[in-house]
Amino acid sequence: MATSIFSRKRDLTYLIYFCIAVPLAFIVDLQPLYPQSLIPGWMQSITDFYIDTYNDLFFIGTPPPFFEFFMYTEMLIQVPVMIWGIGGLLRDSKMVPLVLLPFACLVFITTATCMYEMVHWDVPLKQRLNLMALYGPYTALPGFLGADMFLRLKSMIESSTAVSRVAGKKNQ
Repeated sequence: MATSIFSRKRDLTYLIYFCIAVPLAFIVDLQPLYPQSLIPGWMQSITDFYIDTYNDLFFIGTPPPFFEFFMYTEMLIQVPVMIWGIGGLLRDSKMVPLVLLPFACLVFITTATCMYEMVHWDVPLKQRLNLMALYGPYTALPGFLGADMFLRLKSMIESSTAVSRVAGKKNQ
């Protein structure tokens, strides 16, 4: 029987993150990939508000080529993994660390790359700081998630190795 998600505080944090990030991906992040005719007015209003509030240059004009690639990785890798992760975390699947470690690395690297690019934008410092505050948690949480998943995998491997050694001695 799986341990309740409410007793696994880190997993509960990841679950909440995924439940927020999946809809945001479809509503805001991936919107530049949609044909304009398929974007409903309410969705465009949210993006317009985001652009008016943050003046994020990735969503204004032509973004750098790497950003489009990052959107495709979000659509083809990140969103499917987060959807799987919701179920995997709820089930307390033993596969969670194996699946979420590379996910965390991808999200950390892509978001950190975007933040590095922002540092070089010719915009007021306050605008950059606001964007850093917005993007920062999307770098910090995957960094923590990655470290957590690495340590879980390391512990599983060490436990498996210890069991193998004990079993090997019994067979001698």
